[in-house]
Amino acid sequence: MTVDDVMSATGLSRPSFYEYFRDRNHLIIRLTERLGDWTLQMAEPFLVNPDEPVRALETLAERVVEFYRERGHLLKAFVDAATQDARVEFARRGQLRRLADTVAGFIRAGMEKGSISGIDPDLVASALLLMDEAFLREELNRDEPDNHDRLVTTLATIWKRILYKL
Repeated sequence: MTVDDVMSATGLSRPSFYEYFRDRNHLIIRLTERLGDWTLQMAEPFLVNPDEPVRALETLAERVVEFYRERGHLLKAFVDAATQDARVEFARRGQLRRLADTVAGFIRAGMEKGSISGIDPDLVASALLLMDEAFLREELNRDEPDNHDRLVTTLATIWKRILYKL
């Protein structure tokens, strides 16, 4: 993705880009911030005080797959840019930490209720999120429209088995 690619898609001139962004990676950082906000807004209703935590995970898996299908191209650009720019990597880690903190809170709540035990909430939250990210980037690159239900079932099963030993 280049500045010219972005601007040709908008129909605006290249100088217009620089009125808002310093460079391509600054754009990616801003998009990543929005992606992180969207992710939290999508996930929080399922992770903060759900009435039925196991069912919430199943519904969340559905939403995550839909989210990655719709916005996975942004995630891919962000991950690619993070390997080349320390600023983007810093932003990526910050967004991941925000979401991991929410997931860790969900795990801690389950531990307090006695439904989850024997795991480190922070490490498991990070591991699950990184697994989801890598798994969905890989699987959704295949462009198999019929794999939606399989992806949802796979993610929900992994999370439930790790957290609840189901």
